Amino acid sequence: MSGTIGRISDVEVSRLIIRDYFDTLQESLDSDVIIVGAGPSGLVAGYTLAEKGRKVVIMEKRLSPGGGIWGGGKGFNKVVLESSVADILAEVGIGAEKQSDYIVVSSILLASSLIKKAVESGVILLNLFSIEDVYLNEDREVAGVVVNDTAYKMANLHVDPLTFRSRIVMDSTGHDAVVSNCLAKRGIIELKGEDPMNAQLGEQGVIDGTKEIYPGLIVTGMASAQFHGTCRMGPIFGGMLLSGKKAAQIAEEKFR
Repeated sequence: MSGTIGRISDVEVSRLIIRDYFDTLQESLDSDVIIVGAGPSGLVAGYTLAEKGRKVVIMEKRLSPGGGIWGGGKGFNKVVLESSVADILAEVGIGAEKQSDYIVVSSILLASSLIKKAVESGVILLNLFSIEDVYLNEDREVAGVVVNDTAYKMANLHVDPLTFRSRIVMDSTGHDAVVSNCLAKRGIIELKGEDPMNAQLGEQGVIDGTKEIYPGLIVTGMASAQFHGTCRMGPIFGGMLLSGKKAAQIAEEKFR
């Protein structure tokens, strides 16, 4: 098959990208929810809230959203989920064959489907955004984040950050619990540090630990394990998805 395409200058390509991106960036400065970390719990929370009409911004420090899903277990690109989350898989367009009480799916399919669902639901997804600090309002509630470019952070360049405001912030940064650590390093809250591996305890611990830990700050996923001191787990993600749903419910209750 042959054909022709329209002619466009290189400068015009750059102009279109800059115009659209900076429109999105300005729109992101004020939102209902900022979710830091585009892993499974953050993506599920994001699209759930966006579908309820909330303005959601997800900030991811890496180039690719999806968190720890992509590699599966030890680079074997399969992950395990409890059959109880089959309805969430259906929400993102994944049909899965039940095996006992568990479902095995492609990690690539799961990550890409969650990302697609979030973007199509209206979530603003910003990659290469690294969190430097939280923003506190006059009542000393978490009301936003202070961000910089990931490349600047990696190069250890002294470049001043920008502030983005929101009504609620979610820490979905996984094992690093980046947002929570912004408060912990000042002695405002205390992180217990996650316990060693136990998938069953870890999965339930993540769900139980998803809560508001400081006014305006909700922890999800492995960030909740880092805060509460519950077990870590491996390539099993049902708890992560349910954690995202619970975080969205907590946020929605606060809005009401």
